[in-house]
Amino acid sequence: MKTKSINVSQLQAEASQVIKEVGEGQVFEVMRYSDLAAVIIPAKEYEKLKNGCHHCVDEIKQIISEK
Repeated sequence: MKTKSINVSQLQAEASQVIKEVGEGQVFEVMRYSDLAAVIIPAKEYEKLKNGCHHCVDEIKQIISEK
């Protein structure tokens, strides 16, 4: 699944839909004034990163390359 870009106002207006899509595996880059402010990733991906995944850098590169 490709990464989607969304601005802060869109996120505020569509938060429920964004969370639904993230739950289905979608990754969002949140833009603020044309700058990357945050990345929203599925909880399972976050847990892998949080728990010290040995391949985290490769996984992040893969997520980014799917844009």
